[in-house]
Parts: sequence; C-alpha cells; structure tokens
Amino acid sequence: MNSLLNILLSAFIGFVYIKMMSFIFKKTVIYMKRKSTDFLVQRLPGWLFVMLSSGFILLNAPPYLSYYYIMQTIMYIAMFVCIVSIFLLLVVKNISITKYNKIVLKIMKEYESK
Repeated sequence: MNSLLNILLSAFIGFVYIKMMSFIFKKTVIYMKRKSTDFLVQRLPGWLFVMLSSGFILLNAPPYLSYYYIMQTIMYIAMFVCIVSIFLLLVVKNISITKYNKIVLKIMKEYESK
C-alpha cells in the first residue's frame, strides 16, 4: 500500500510540476521574444528556470520517493540543454556566425516539426 501511495504522490507531483513549468516556459519565451530575435536567447531563460526549480525540488525531496529520480532526470536534461546553449551562444557564435546559424536552423526545424 505504501508503494502505491508513493507512486500516486509522485505522479501527481510530476504532473503538476510539468504543467506549471510548461506555463512558465511559454511565458518566458513570449517575454524574451520582445527582447531578442535569437532562437536560443529566447529559450535559454526557460531552461535555466526548469533546471533551477527541479534542482531545488531535488534538494528538498526525500530520496525514497519516485519523483526524486524524475526531478533528477529533468534537472540533468535541462542542465545539458543549458550548457549546450551557452556554449553555442558564447563560443560558436563568436567564432563563426554561419556555423551558428546552421546549427540554430537545424534546432529550429526539429523544434517546429514537433
């Protein structure tokens, strides 16, 4: 019975978290579209917020609940996306703007196709 409650609580927390982060992510993208036309600059604050919020939940979550591992996975994925985005913005964009544009166009096509 305890594991059933653990699964139900974890599913509820995960569902609420994903709905809330989806809403906040969309609002940050809308706000950043007014500030910049660059695709990565528009999405980076949303990913940073996802990384920080999932890390905060991960620090406060008891490790025996299932959503601990879900938040850990979300945090690591968001961390990877943030590192790659920052690398593209700071290094690749300064070295070769044409390579940066090609990479961003590929990312945009993948993003638009889903």
